[in-house]
This record gives sequence, C-alpha cells and structure tokens, in this order.
Amino acid sequence: MGTLQRAGAETRLRVTNDETSVDYDDAAAVGALRMVRADGAWSVVDGGVEGGVFHEGCRIGRLALRPGRPVRLAAGAPDGPTLLFEVLPVVPEPTPGDTVPAAVQPAAVRPATVRPASASAAVQTIGRGAGNTLVLDDPLVSRHHAAVDLTTPPVLRDLDSFNGTFVNGERVTAAELAKGDQVVVGAQTLEWDGRRLAPPRRTARRMLVADGLSTVTPDLVRLLDGVSLELEAGSLTAIIGPSGAGKTTLLNALTGLVPAGRGRVLWNGHDLYRHYEELRFQIGVVPQEEILHPQLTVRDALRYAARLRLPPDTTRAEQQRRVDQVVAQLGLDAQRDLRIGRQLSGGQRKRVSIATELLTAPPLLFLDEPTSGLDPGLDRSVTEQLRGLADDDRVVVVVTHSVLALDLCDQVVVLGKGGRALYVGPPEELLAHFEVRDYPALFQQLDSARPRPRSAGTTDTGSLPAVPRSVVPPQRPSRWRQLGTLVARDVAVARADRALMAMLVLLPLALAGLSRVVQGDAGFSLHLTREGRFLDGSEVTQRLTILVVAAALMGAAMTIRELVKERGILRREYAVGLSPGPYLMSKVIVLGGACFLQGLLLTWLATTGLPGPDRDGVHGWGWWEIALPVAALATAMAVVGLAASACLRSADHAMPVLVALVMVQLVLSGAIVGVAGRPLLEQVAWLAPSRWAYAASAASVHLGRTRRGVEDAVRDPLQAFDAGQWNTDLLAIVAIAALAAGLGLVAVRRSARSVR
Repeated sequence: MGTLQRAGAETRLRVTNDETSVDYDDAAAVGALRMVRADGAWSVVDGGVEGGVFHEGCRIGRLALRPGRPVRLAAGAPDGPTLLFEVLPVVPEPTPGDTVPAAVQPAAVRPATVRPASASAAVQTIGRGAGNTLVLDDPLVSRHHAAVDLTTPPVLRDLDSFNGTFVNGERVTAAELAKGDQVVVGAQTLEWDGRRLAPPRRTARRMLVADGLSTVTPDLVRLLDGVSLELEAGSLTAIIGPSGAGKTTLLNALTGLVPAGRGRVLWNGHDLYRHYEELRFQIGVVPQEEILHPQLTVRDALRYAARLRLPPDTTRAEQQRRVDQVVAQLGLDAQRDLRIGRQLSGGQRKRVSIATELLTAPPLLFLDEPTSGLDPGLDRSVTEQLRGLADDDRVVVVVTHSVLALDLCDQVVVLGKGGRALYVGPPEELLAHFEVRDYPALFQQLDSARPRPRSAGTTDTGSLPAVPRSVVPPQRPSRWRQLGTLVARDVAVARADRALMAMLVLLPLALAGLSRVVQGDAGFSLHLTREGRFLDGSEVTQRLTILVVAAALMGAAMTIRELVKERGILRREYAVGLSPGPYLMSKVIVLGGACFLQGLLLTWLATTGLPGPDRDGVHGWGWWEIALPVAALATAMAVVGLAASACLRSADHAMPVLVALVMVQLVLSGAIVGVAGRPLLEQVAWLAPSRWAYAASAASVHLGRTRRGVEDAVRDPLQAFDAGQWNTDLLAIVAIAALAAGLGLVAVRRSARSVR
C-alpha cells in the first residue's frame, strides 16, 4: 500500500507489479489517496481526499489499475489538479536463450533472441543475422548492425548500418557507453546495463504524446491551436472535423513532415522533431493521393518497394518473405498478381498502399483519408483492417471525413475551425458531448464555428518554447543501389504501360510518314549527277525541318507528364530515404534511352530508299550523321520535358507546356527563321537543342553551299562542312541536356521536400 499527498501540477505516479511500495513526487497535502495491492493487482482508493476523486468526470471511491493502461484522475473537483497513475509490466532480466517481450518489439516483428557470449568474448555483436550475440528480427536492422567492444570503458561501434545506430538520441559511428545509456537500432531500444546491451528490464507502454501543438502561417492564420494528445500503442484514433479545421496539418505535425510552430511530439520519450533521423523509420504514412504505380502488379510494386526501403544486405529471399508476410497480413493473397490500376478496387488499392508502409514494420501508422471515395461497405472494411493493425500493438491515426466506422476507434479527436481540439475521447460519448442527436447535426454545428470548451488534457501553449522549424534530413542509402532498383522499376512500368508502348512504336512511324510527303526524289543530296548542277536545297531543308520538329515532339511528349503524375510517390519515397538524383537519373536513362532509339528509328524510316548526304557527310558515315543529331535531340528534349514536368503544379498543365516547348524549338532551330548573325536572338537560340541538331544535320549535307557549288560561302557558321564543327554541334546538344538535368534535379528536390 502507498499513500500520495499532492497538490498543484500533475503528478505521474508509476508502480510495478512486483513491488509493494510506491514511488511518487509530492508537495502540499490534498488528503489521502491510497494505492492498494491485492490479489496481484493494484487499485487506487479515495482515502478521504477533500472534494473527492474523479475519473473522466465521474467521482470514484475505488478504481482498478491495469498494467500498461495509464489512468488520469482529478483531485478535489472534475477540473482539479490531475494525477496520472500507471502500472508498469515487469520484464525479467534475460537469460541465455530468452526472447525479448513483445512490449519492446516493433509491431509485426518476431521477438529478438539473446545469445550467450563466451567467457573469452571481447565483442558483443548486434544485428539481424543468426550469428550475432543479440539477434533482432527487425526488417530495419542490418545483418551486422553494431558491435560493442567489451573494453574499459566499453565502446559501441556502428558497422556501417543502413539505418544507423543512435545513443541517447544521437547518431554515432563510435561512442563510449555508460550504464543506463539508451541505444536504438532500427525500431529496437536497448540499454547498456554495465555488462552488455539488452532490452530494458522495465518498459512503460509505448506512447505517442503531442504537447501543445500550434501552427500559425506567416499571414497570421492559425492552423493549429494548442492541440495535446496521448496515443497508446494498440490504439486506433480518428481525427475528424470540417474542411479547413487543420486535420492534415495536425497529421503532418504528428509525423514530423511539417513540424508544428510551437509544441513538441514525443514517441517513447524521444522528441520527434529533434530526433527525426532516428525515429523516421518507425513512422508509416499513407497519404490521400495514390503512392503506387498503377501499371505494376501488387507483387512487383511491393518487391521494388522492399528493395528501396529494406537494408541493402537484405537478400532477395528475405525481401520476398517480407512481401509475402505483408500480403498475407492485409489479405491480398488473391490479388498479388493483379495490375494495381486496372484490376484492383479502390479498397484493395488502399490496402496495397498500407502494405507498402508495413514492409518496415513501423509501430506508428498514419493515414490521410484512407476511405475517401469508397462505398460504405468498403469504408468499414478498410477501418476494420486498421483496427486489426492497431491491435497488433501499433499506434494508428486516421484523418477522415467518414463517421461510418467510428465505433471501431478507441478515441476520436474533433478539430474545430482554427485547429482547436474541441473533443478528445471515446466515440460513444462524442454526440453527448456536443449535445446533438446525430453526426450531420454535429458537422453542422462545427461548420457554424460555435466555440466549445476544450476537453481535459489540452493545454495553452503560450509559455511553450519554440521548436526549430527544420529537422535533421534523413541519411540516404547507396545511390547506385537505388539507381539500379529504380531503373528496373521504370523498365517494368514502361513495359506494362500500353499507352507508353504504343507511343514508342507509333510516333516514329507516323512522323516518318509525314517526312515522306515532301516532294522530290533528291533525298538529302544537293547534287544532281545527270545534270551536273547543285539544287537550291529546299527539299533537304524541308526534310531536315520535319526530322528536327518530330524529334523535339517525341522527346518532350514522352516525359512532360512523367514527374508531375508521380509527385505523391516521390514525396513518400523521399521521406523514407530515396535520393532525388537517382530518381531523376533513372527517368533519364529509361525514357531518354527510349527516345534516343526512337530518333534512330525515325531517321532510318525517313531516309531509307532516298539518296543520302553527298560524299557521305563530313565523317563519311552517311545517314548516321543525320540520325545521331536527331536522336540526341530527342533525348535532350526528353530531359527538358522531365525538368518542365517537375515544375508543373498538375498534369492538366502538361499539354500547353508541350506545345510551347515544341514551338520554341521550331522557331529557334534556324530552319524556317534565320537566327545566325542576329544579336540576342542568336544567343538565345544557343540554349535550344534543336538549333545545334539542325546545324549538325545541315553540316552533314553541306546545306551552306551556294547554287554554284562554291564551298567557301557559308551562311551559318554552325553549319560549316567540317568534322570539328559537326562534333561541336553534337556536344552542344549533350551540354544542354546536362544543363536541363541539373535544373530538373533542383526542381525534383524542391518537389520532394514540399508537403503540398
């Protein structure tokens, strides 16, 4: 039995099941509040507290406490000083062969095993592999993650792990350990007990705490107003409210994507904003927009996601096992070989999005409008799935407009206009709190912006210290490994995209056919051997102009929508470690390479059966001297299209931008409008890849010759019949493509880092 005497601020009182004593902080007396242990369980008893003891507004005389379920009581009055009581489960000290209790394990991960170290062992190893001293079956842990040199003092070394090793919240490569130091590897928390790393003997139930979150925009619009929450592991929480109430803003603040201007978020006692790099892998986020490639099957989408998210030392067999686990967990076995976009329902696609996040077994899962657009039956089905995920010892938070399945939630958070928490509590008491009969009346009341008092637990943030707006950027894994995975994924997406494959084949055929409507049979030759005279070059000019415009159109059309339509995928993958560089480069390699082949095919179709350049061109390569600049132009315009796509706000803007890009290339190419020797216009034209592609092709056919055949009269120096000039023209196209790629990388990074 223990007695608590306390007044003023909230006291947090924690007891354990194997003790008959009570640890507490005390101040002035408020009366006798007794802690009684009987039949192996604790109860709190009102022993004469003046004014009584209240739980959720009801006066109590005796209240049983359950391990891992904190209880907040008010002393003296329903709104009096609060006291938080918590019974902690006891974790016995592990012995050789013991398993770590589920309370310290991330959800859906099998327990860790502690192997005995030999008496002569000088190193304790930690990792996913079976040969380690401490084996952690966690997908975020590397096979050989870290090691402790059992010297004096002991030194912890990170073994170049994928997700890093953290000591007391700081990422380290090597650090001396002191007794009580907290070490985090993957989603596992270990403690140095003076002899070895092991799970903490006593661990409170995991808790996500939001403390006074407030956000105000630069133009003084309040988005969040002092929101405070306590979310236990194993709970499902719904956030509802009218449009513009700050639901998504709160979700972004809870996940660390956009930290609140004031306040803090704690996960297991760690500040999320300050330790974001350490904790980001424990957070799963399913945004409202689709984060899947609709062309892929469920199996392929999850397989590529596993390659990007799991440690690089994870074998293909281990990746496949993890994919199979989440497929079975989400009930997608029958759909694993179906195309996501064409063969799955809306609810099934949402489950695939959730499965993607579950690959790393995050103990925190956040979803933004997961049932948006679903019928009532699918709405409840998805919520039931989330209920099951929460019961697997996760914190699951759902932002929703739907109220059809609120009864499955443990608590509901109602936000009003201005981001103020008007209610935090169980769903069965929600309507009574607002004194309404049904949910339509509730939302009508919320839309009218009638002020309501805050529920217990919310706080005023006026005295809270400001939180830095920036968080530690995540460390990116191997860029070469990412590039290989992304290239393979883009190839799979392209092969499965019927519209894209049709464009790849039909565009060169159609555009080459247009070049065949040019009158004449001289082809790309300026010399008529029978008559012994030179032509005026009009036929060659028309053919080259069509080729240049066709190449510019093909390249830009292939990529103008590519990045804007994948923006949601990019942002989510960037948050879990994807580097923008490999992402953009994979698009350049796959789509740019396809456009290069299109350019070669286009030129071959347009020139076959026609005379080639006189004397086979400046290098003697014949039609290749026309094909290479045309193919390089198509590739350069593909890169320009990617850069433009990264800057677009929506895919609806793609077609006007495509038309503008092609028209600019036509005008600045020098084919129909002379640009040589015209100040400013000539310099601007240097930035157009079509200018150099047309010049290289014109140089090969020696288009600058006069009708008399005098070869020293060149109208445009970039078209000089010279091998060096042809090489310069081709290199200029490559340089412009590189410049466009650099600008595209800046735009991709900005797009990845922005939340909306």
